[in-house]
Amino acid sequence: MLTVLESTGSVLDAAWKMVAESRFSVFDALIAHEQTAGRGQYGRTWISPKGNVYVAIRLPCEAPFDNTEAAIALSCCIAATLSDFGFEVKIKWANDLVIDGGKVAGILLEQKGDRLIAGIGINLAFCPDPLALRKDAALPARCLRDVAPERAAALTPEMIVENLVNRLKNLDLKRFAGLWRTQSLSRLLWLHETVCMDVDGSTLAGVLAGLDERGGVLLATHDGMQVCRRGTMRKA
Repeated sequence: MLTVLESTGSVLDAAWKMVAESRFSVFDALIAHEQTAGRGQYGRTWISPKGNVYVAIRLPCEAPFDNTEAAIALSCCIAATLSDFGFEVKIKWANDLVIDGGKVAGILLEQKGDRLIAGIGINLAFCPDPLALRKDAALPARCLRDVAPERAAALTPEMIVENLVNRLKNLDLKRFAGLWRTQSLSRLLWLHETVCMDVDGSTLAGVLAGLDERGGVLLATHDGMQVCRRGTMRKA
C-alpha cells in the first residue's frame, strides 16, 4: 500500500501512527511531498521543501534488516533503484548515498520491538544551501536535478518509491542476506582510501579496508585492523 500526503510533520511520525492503528504493514510506504519537521541522524533537522522524496517504508525484521547491517543493505537497494533511472551513486557508510562527492540521499532507521521503519530522503529537485548545512558536515548536499536535469525532471517521488518498494518486495531475503556485502563494497565510497571515524569525541584514522559481516567499518590502522560499528566517517 502506498499512502501519499501533501504535507506532514515527519513521515516517520505519520508512519508510526499508522502502525499503531494497524494500517501500515511490511513494505507499505508513506510519501509526503513536504515535511515541516523532518529529522535525520542524531536528531538533526532534515530540510524538507516540496520537490524531493520523503518516504517511510516498513521493513521486515529479518536478515539482513534485523541487525546493524540494515542501513547498508537498504542503501544497496536505493542505489539500485537510482541506477534504474540512470543515476550511479556511491554508498557512504553507513546511511548516505553520494554522487560526484555530494550527498543526494540519507536513511534513518527506527525500530520499536519487532517493527522497523526506514525514513528515506532523496534530493530530487532541491538541496540545501551550503550555509544551511552544519559546519562539520562530511559532504556537501547535491540533488539529482543538478546531476542530470532532464532525467530528474521526468521523475516524481511516486515513481522512485514504487520502484524501490517493488524491489524490496521481490527480494529473496535469504539470498540477499548473503549478497548485500558484495553489492555494497562495489559502491563503497572511499574504499582503500584513508578516512577518519569520529566516535564519541575521539577520532580514529585508517585505510577503509571494507565491511564486516554486520556492516561494521574495517579500518587498517597503525595498530592493526579495527572495526567501527558507529560514528561518522569523513575523508582524511
